[in-house]
Amino acid sequence: HGNRYSPRMTVQREIPPHAARKLAELAPVVVQIAADAVAAGRPADVTLANHFRAHRELGSRDRRFLSDLVFSFFRWRGWTRNLDMNSALALSHRLDAIEIHPAIAILAARSDLQPLGSLSLEEKTAAVAGVAPEDLVPAWFREVLHEPDNHLRKCIEAFQKRPPTWLRIARRHVEDVLRELQSKAIPYDRHPAMSETVSVTGSPVISSPHVEIQDLASQITGLICDPKSGESWRDVCAGSGGKSLHLADLMKNQGSIRATDVRESALTELRRRAKRAGVTIITAHGTGRPAREDFDGVLVDAPCSGIGTWSRNPDARWRTTNDDVTARAEAQAGILHASADAVRTGGRLVYSVCTLTNAETVGMIDSFLNRRTDFFLDGEPRWVWPWEGPCDGMFIAKMRRR
Repeated sequence: HGNRYSPRMTVQREIPPHAARKLAELAPVVVQIAADAVAAGRPADVTLANHFRAHRELGSRDRRFLSDLVFSFFRWRGWTRNLDMNSALALSHRLDAIEIHPAIAILAARSDLQPLGSLSLEEKTAAVAGVAPEDLVPAWFREVLHEPDNHLRKCIEAFQKRPPTWLRIARRHVEDVLRELQSKAIPYDRHPAMSETVSVTGSPVISSPHVEIQDLASQITGLICDPKSGESWRDVCAGSGGKSLHLADLMKNQGSIRATDVRESALTELRRRAKRAGVTIITAHGTGRPAREDFDGVLVDAPCSGIGTWSRNPDARWRTTNDDVTARAEAQAGILHASADAVRTGGRLVYSVCTLTNAETVGMIDSFLNRRTDFFLDGEPRWVWPWEGPCDGMFIAKMRRR
C-alpha cells in the first residue's frame, strides 16, 4: 500500500509560483498551531479541522498539502526537534515525499532537495546524520511495550507509514459495493481471508449505506466475538458504533445489542449510522446499569493509551505519557470487572484495546482472571500488530463464564 503522505507528482507540477509562495508562508504558521495544540494535549486532526473551517479560502489542494505536512512533521519529530521550523518541515517532507513540493523548496531556499520517501527506514536513518530509529518514539515506549526485544523495531518501522483505509461491507451487499467501487474507478484490495473487507488509499466517497470505514483490527475484534443470530450482546464502550454495527451484521440483524457510552454525541452518531445501515437491533444508552444481567456476550472495547494507532495519528506519540498508560490500566480494570457481572453463565466476555503495552493487555487479563475465578480464557489472546495488514495494533482476549 502507498504512503498517504507522498504528494502526487502531477499535482505538484500544476502549482503556479504564486500558490507555492502562499503555501510556503502558511505552512510554518499552520504547523505551529498544530504543535501548540499537541503540546496542550489536543489532537492535531481536530485542530486542523477547526482551522480549515475558520479559513474557507483554502482550497482542497491547499488543505491536503498542509494536512500532509503537519502529520509528516509529527511523524518525524524525533529526528527534527533540534532544527528550526523551516528546516524541520523541509526534512519531514523529504522523508515522506516522492517528489519535492515547490513550497518546500521555497521554505528551504534550495531547489536541489532530494526526496527520501522511497527509502526504507534503515536507509533513511543512514541519510540523516546523528539519528536512530528509537528517536522516533518517546523514551518510555520501550519500557511499556509487550516484549520489546521482539517488537520494538518492527513497531517503529510500522509507525512511520500510514496504513490504508479499511472498509467493512455488509455481508449481503458485498458484490453491490464492489461494483460501485469499480464504477467509480476506486482501486481496492480485498483481504485474502475476510471476504467483506477491502482496503483503499485515501478517503474515497462511497454512497452505499452498506459500507463502513472500519480498521482491519477492529473488524477482527468482531469476528473473535463471533455473535450468533438471536443472541443478546452488550457493547460497553460503544463510541460511535463501529463494532456494534459489525456485531449486528454478523447476527444478521436478529437478536439484540445494547450499546452504551458516556458520550451522548457518540451515541447520537451511532443511532444515525444504524438507521442509515438499516440496523434495527441496536439500542443506544448512557452508561447506567442495564435492566438485564444475563447477556450472551459482552464486548469491552476499553479506552486505552491508543499506542496501536500511532501509524495513523503520529502526533499522539508526543501527547501520550507513561502516566497515561498507568491511568488507563486502572480505569480498564474497573470497567472490565463491572462489565463481567452482566455475562450469563456460559456466556462470552471479550476485552479489546488498540494498544500494545503489557499493563493494558496480558497484564490486565492475568489480573482479572486471578480475581474472577468464574471466568476462563476461551483460546489464546489475539495480537494484531501494526505491520499486519498494515493496520492499527490491537489486543483481543475472549473469556467465558463458568
